[in-house]
Amino acid sequence: MSLKKATPKAVFDACEQLEQVGDSWNRDDVRLFIGGGSFSVIDPLVQAWRRLQPMREVAPTVPSDLLIQVATMLEQQVSDFMAEVKRRDEEREVSFFQTGEVLANNLHKLETDLTERLKLAQQANHDLEAECSRLEFELNEKSQASLAADLKLQVAEESVQLLNQRLQEQGSFYEQALTQQKLEHKNSQDRVEELHQQQVEQLKLEHQQEMTKQKSDLREASQMTENRLLRLLDQSRNELKEVQLSSNSRLEGLGQELQNHQQLGHKQKLEIQALELVQQQSKLEFEGKISRLEVQVAKLNNEKSDLDSQLLQCKLKGNKQEKSDLQQLKDSIKLLQSQVSAK
Repeated sequence: MSLKKATPKAVFDACEQLEQVGDSWNRDDVRLFIGGGSFSVIDPLVQAWRRLQPMREVAPTVPSDLLIQVATMLEQQVSDFMAEVKRRDEEREVSFFQTGEVLANNLHKLETDLTERLKLAQQANHDLEAECSRLEFELNEKSQASLAADLKLQVAEESVQLLNQRLQEQGSFYEQALTQQKLEHKNSQDRVEELHQQQVEQLKLEHQQEMTKQKSDLREASQMTENRLLRLLDQSRNELKEVQLSSNSRLEGLGQELQNHQQLGHKQKLEIQALELVQQQSKLEFEGKISRLEVQVAKLNNEKSDLDSQLLQCKLKGNKQEKSDLQQLKDSIKLLQSQVSAK
């Protein structure tokens, strides 16, 4: 409807009437005057009317029909131009729609592909997080095991120190007892003194050897478990108490025998023989104790070697597992980076 209103005749009439008013006017005034029309039609007609004004001034007798025919030709050209513009607009619109559909399809495919890749990346990330959590848990367990082993080692060292201290106290007690026994037998016969001195020296040497051996064995067995070490320490304490009690009883018996020997010379020989028997029995008991301790130390050494081998295997296995896990993690990260860069 607006195109029919903007005819060349209507536009030219509007331009002449607006020009007669004397005020400045433009295409908006023309469109308002004729009651509608498209600016793409009105604007070329207004420009044509303005170009025809010099011709009207030069040749005012030119018929208006000729001007109308010129305007009609102009209108036809404008119509053709508008049709061409419309056709091109339709072609551009079709091309735009086709391009939009292609882009939409491509975007949909790209979105689907990216969604799938995102799901795969999220799954890989979840797997990596689970693997990291597992590695952290294993590392925490290993750390706790190492702390427990260090604690057990510390307890074992303290127990060894305590046992060494008690062994030293026992050795000093034996030395004091033997010194006292030597002073009490100072006035006895030379044979008894020599025999007693030899026995004392041998006992001291055996005791020192036993102490040295027990120290080295206990240092080697310091990595045993806490329960076994505590049981061994309790057993050693009980045995030491028994030895101490037996030593005290023997020393009391020796003191009594020495007193009787001073009173009766004939009974001194019998008491010396009894002392020799008691010392031999003590020596046998001490040797049995040494053999039992050697067996226990051997067991402790075997268990220590087993624990060392197990610890070494655990460390090797943990290092290999950590390396393989870290390598897998690096490969996964590189794969994700390549996928992201490809996108």
